[in-house]
Amino acid sequence: MKKIIGLIAAVVVVAIGVWGYSYYRSTYQTTTAYAKVTTVVKKKAVENGKDYKVNGQQYYYYDYDFTWVTKSGDTRQLGYETKQAPDGPMPLTVGQFVTAEISAKRVVKGPSPISKGSIPSSVLAQLN
Repeated sequence: MKKIIGLIAAVVVVAIGVWGYSYYRSTYQTTTAYAKVTTVVKKKAVENGKDYKVNGQQYYYYDYDFTWVTKSGDTRQLGYETKQAPDGPMPLTVGQFVTAEISAKRVVKGPSPISKGSIPSSVLAQLN
């Protein structure tokens, strides 16, 4: 009986470990990717269905939909929302190129503006 319980416990521990590693890989393991800003949407911050204001000042954020291209040529559709701030944070400019560290599920670090000349030519061909 003790061997069966021990075996079941070992299987559960291995299953949790496999699930945890899979979750980590898809959520936090990143690759460098590039995108071109095509739209900039300024949105009002809302909390509990009402405009979010601090000291009477409305907060805003920007919402982007990016098509990211990795160095290996893979593409991923990932959105990105900036942090909320009064008058909104500085928006990215339409037509500007950006780079970021992305996972399968999210933008982990970035996006940061980058010059067109810093983008690998194979990636740049897919972005234009």
